[in-house]
Order: sequence, then structure tokens, then C-alpha cells
Amino acid sequence: MANTIVDVAKRAGASPSTVSRVLNRKGYVSEEMREKVERAALELGYQPNWQARALKGKASGLVGLIIPDISNTYYTAVAQGVAGRLRAHDYEPVLCVNNEDPVVDLHYLQILQQKRVDGILYAHPAAGSNWQMVEAMVRGGMPIVEINRQHAPDLLDAVVADNYLGAYQMTEHLLALGHTRIGLVLGETQLITGNRRLAGYRRAHEDAGVRVDPCLVRVGSFIRQHGETATRELLSLPERPTALFAGSNRILMGCLAVISELDISIPGELSIGSFDNTEWMSAWRPPITAVDIAIDELSRLAVDLLLRRIAEGDACKPVTYTLSTSLIRRASTAAPPEKVERVPAALRHGRS
Repeated sequence: MANTIVDVAKRAGASPSTVSRVLNRKGYVSEEMREKVERAALELGYQPNWQARALKGKASGLVGLIIPDISNTYYTAVAQGVAGRLRAHDYEPVLCVNNEDPVVDLHYLQILQQKRVDGILYAHPAAGSNWQMVEAMVRGGMPIVEINRQHAPDLLDAVVADNYLGAYQMTEHLLALGHTRIGLVLGETQLITGNRRLAGYRRAHEDAGVRVDPCLVRVGSFIRQHGETATRELLSLPERPTALFAGSNRILMGCLAVISELDISIPGELSIGSFDNTEWMSAWRPPITAVDIAIDELSRLAVDLLLRRIAEGDACKPVTYTLSTSLIRRASTAAPPEKVERVPAALRHGRS
């Protein structure tokens, strides 16, 4: 039989109400008593019945966080920022990784609904759609805030980056250096991230009076494998690009793997820049020029929007916060070389 809050109270030498205050992080309890209660709960293996609490009309103290990819350092940073912000407001995050799979995503939505979490921070998968489920949950009173990827601005609050501006900044920078053949390796354009980054890339060319060669744009998925495949294709063109713009940090890893394998010097033979600045890019040799998104600000705004929605319900209209981006110039971008070999020797000789 599972231990109860009464058992914890007896073990700690406290009243059940004191145990409740400690476990719910509500009200004053001395540090000594808090340690006793937490130790007693740990020793007894006590777990609060969140679902029973919700059925009684009490908040669960849980918030779901659904992200597409834990190996993507961007989403790892988002998860870390969100977790810290939630705990500062006495909520615990429940992390769910859908791996861009709509079936897994639906499973997590159902689990979070069954757990009666107080709200959900949601980055939907690139493929497939569970919007019937999401809409039903929202209509049923579940607060949901979209992060990074926006699908329903008229229904849900959201915090997204200015993907258009970020792509424009990077492309403008490369054009200003003298590059007129800029390869773009991008993920799904049905996502707001891919769609707006492509638009920013094109507009920067238009404003500079430079025609976009369609052969230089490679649309696929925001994964390393696409970065590798697209980079090989671009470097095999009869007139290859003098610069590459990787549409995400995961795509960049694939680009760099191929560039390293082919022994192409950066930026001597090829300049490279990326969306999603992450810590390792500054340590790469040479350091990578990148579009930076204020992830701490994104996390703060997303949690604040969710807390407002939890408190006010449908009383407030959906809000979208669009975070500005900044370009961090590093040593991976420079003026194009005077002469560019049309096809790298390694590719000419059939090595891949």
C-alpha cells in the first residue's frame, strides 16, 4: 500500500498541513522542518497523487514541455531556461521529446492531458499535425503556448524568433563581403522557421540587386543528414557557391563534416554561417559566424505567457512575441577568393 501524506507527517514529526506546505512550496516552513519533511518523503518513497489533486480542483504544479529534438542544442538550451523559470514560480516541468514524430507527439499530448498538467509549452513536430487534439484541449481549458514554431496565432499564445530578420542579416553580411553565390541549406519550409528564413534570404538578395540561383537553395529537414547531403550537392555544382548559410545548428554540423572531409579551408575557400548560435560555435576553428536568438528571453516570455494564461484563462486574447535576432560575426566568413575551383578534387575523383 502506498504511503500517504499522514505517513510522511509521522516520520517527520510534523502535521499533515506542514507537510503539504513543504511539498507544495506554499507558505512559511522553517528550513529545519523543510529538510525533515523532504527527507521523510524521500525515505518513504512518497509521491503526491497529482491526478487526484486535479480532480479535486487543485493545481497539479506540473507544466508539460514538448520539444522536437533533445540532441539539438537550441532546444536543450530552451528546456534548461524554461525549467529554471518554471521552478522559480513553483512549477515542475514534464519534458517530452516527440522526435518530430506526430504519433509520439499525440501520445505525449494525451499523457499530459491525463496527468492534468496546469499548462503546456509546445513545439509541434515538423511533419504531420495534431491540431484537432490541440484545439480540443484548448477549448477544454488547457493553457498552451507555442514556442519557436507557430501554427495557430489566432488560437494560441506564442514566442518565436524573427526568422526573417535573422536570415536577412546573415545573407546581407555575406553579400556585403562580395559573395554573389550563397548556398542556403534549409529545413522544412512548411514550418514558420524554414519559411521565414527562406523569405529573408531571398529579400536580402533582392535588395542587393543579386539574382538568386535556384540551384543554390536546398530545402529538406532541420537535421545533420540533410546538411551533409546538401553540402555535397552544392560543392559538386559546375559553379559552386563561395559561401554557405546553414539554416540551423544541426544542419551546420552536417555541412562542417563534409567540408572537413573534403579538406576545404574556411573561410579561405568557402565562407560559412549559421542560424541558431550555440556555445560550441565560438570554440570551433575557425569560430562560426551565427545568427543569435536570445534563448533566455524566449524562455522567460514563454513561461510568463503560460502563467498569465493559467491565471486568466480565455479572458485575454492570444499574444505573439517575436524576438529580434543579432548577427555575431566571427572568423568563418570573409571576402570570397579570387579564384574558386569549380569542383573540389575529392568530388572530381569520386570520393564521397
